Amino acid sequence: SITQIARRLEINKSTVSRELKHNAIVKPGTDIPCQIRDLCLVCNTCQKKGFCQRNKIYYNYVEADKKANLRKRQSRSKSKIAEASLKMIDEIVSPGVKEGQSLHHVYVVNPLLETICAERTIRRLCYRGSLAIRPYELRRYATYKRSYAKMEKEYALRDIRVLIGRMFRDYLNYVRHHKTQHVTQYDSLIGKIADRQAILTIAFPKSSFQFGLLIKKGSSVSVNAHLKQLFSRLGSETVKRIFPVNLADNRVEFSSFNEIEISEDGEKICNCYFTNPYKATDKAACERNHELVRYVLPKGKSFDTLTQETIDEMFSHVNSYVRKSKGDKTPYDIVRKQFGKAFLDTINIRRIPKKKVRLRPII
Repeated sequence: SITQIARRLEINKSTVSRELKHNAIVKPGTDIPCQIRDLCLVCNTCQKKGFCQRNKIYYNYVEADKKANLRKRQSRSKSKIAEASLKMIDEIVSPGVKEGQSLHHVYVVNPLLETICAERTIRRLCYRGSLAIRPYELRRYATYKRSYAKMEKEYALRDIRVLIGRMFRDYLNYVRHHKTQHVTQYDSLIGKIADRQAILTIAFPKSSFQFGLLIKKGSSVSVNAHLKQLFSRLGSETVKRIFPVNLADNRVEFSSFNEIEISEDGEKICNCYFTNPYKATDKAACERNHELVRYVLPKGKSFDTLTQETIDEMFSHVNSYVRKSKGDKTPYDIVRKQFGKAFLDTINIRRIPKKKVRLRPII
């Protein structure tokens, strides 16, 4: 009986009764009263259960434990946010994510969300299926593939003499003694192997700012020509202030990178250095920013149809994207405060309203 079970377990009879009521298994039959079941509440030990036509109640501790755990999970998985608030969150978040914005960007540029719930709550709502967007639509949802050690390749620089005084250890030594000078990192971004065009990316690590120039793929002459043209528009004094230290890798595009140190007037206006061969971590900030660029220009797509105007517009969106690591500021705002709007106008980078930032493929 319930009394005997309660005494043996040293618990209250009501606890046993509630356990049987909530977690017992009911098998329907005829609604005929049963004195034995009324006494014990279950039919586990009844000798007539094999041929009895009445409603039967069984207790199985395994199934009871599953039902209890399921009930706990379901009670905690329900959102405590009101239906009206949930609809408002969906109307704000879903359009932004579909434009390629991250949840953090959407959360920061819409102060109304902060009054409703936390950013992490919105992510949980998405994973539960409470919003119109699905988890796979979120930025950085897919995991990274495992990286394997690669065999060293042939050194790309054609004239080894350009490395004298410009190796990465020389760069580290110079930066150690000139901590206030601004560092600029360079890299090239390619589409298909057969393309004739590539993008020269120029990044400012401290602000996560990056812009690009359309160049002839694999041509150091094209790289130098575009950079010298840019430096000519900015003027020597501006170059000395914004581009005092320049760091590039050892690709063939930068085989004569050191030539930009000297202006057309024969004056030295900056310092150039090279990273260690095939070590992207030496200029990690530039490489890290390429992730955002690849949202717009996916790998395997041709760059031959791109124009400089398209590149400028793309980087305008990238630089108007909120960065959590920068205190929820945009690279555009940081650089504008640091170097002024005239510099941004010279490189054709404009401010995009935060709610209109779009990071979706354009090719």
